[in-house]
Amino acid sequence: MPSRRSALFFLCMSLLSLVCGPARAQELNPADRAALLQQLREVHAKQPDFEATFTEERTSHLLNKPVTSEGSVDFSVPDKFRREVRTPSPSTTISDGHTMWIYYPAFNEVEIYTLGQRSFFDESLAALTAGLNFEHLDEYYNLRAYREAGGYRLELTPKKPSLRRVVEQLTLFLSNDFLPARTEITLPKGDHLSTVYHDARRRELTPSLFEFTPPPDAHITRPLGK
Repeated sequence: MPSRRSALFFLCMSLLSLVCGPARAQELNPADRAALLQQLREVHAKQPDFEATFTEERTSHLLNKPVTSEGSVDFSVPDKFRREVRTPSPSTTISDGHTMWIYYPAFNEVEIYTLGQRSFFDESLAALTAGLNFEHLDEYYNLRAYREAGGYRLELTPKKPSLRRVVEQLTLFLSNDFLPARTEITLPKGDHLSTVYHDARRRELTPSLFEFTPPPDAHITRPLGK
């Protein structure tokens, strides 16, 4: 079973939704960058829900070869999400904005995290999901944006030392219609996480997707306490 810290960390990493474009790019000036962010916020305000499947590859100095996983993600701006990893190690992570559950069916174990009580944990989660709602990018990151033939590329470098211990750089690729396609994340010690999104689309999601009741016989833990 993956450690709680690594499972939670890579969950936060993969929640960042981006979209791909070709290599040739032109950097946006500050005014155009601000206009792009405003467009993104307006799109999410009108259509706050989206869903996609994903393929994710993680390379690590602790692993002999990359690890590839597949699954699906549902997100409702600003802070509700459901992420299901189907292979190779199944897990389901759900947040209703107040509580986050991580369920490992192979072990029948559920981890419960109460949000809004631990400043570093909450700040890290908010920073790592800022790419989903684009409301607080300037608060957490130094941002460079590029116009590409297939859309946009956003390069985010953390401002705060505490966040730099979690991630060194995020590269967010955005299509012309702002649907997610890929994230490239450089982690401390040279580790790397690449997530490609497939069949991404915006549609109204069922509220029950973001609800979870642990199985009656599950072993429940609270890694951060009450």
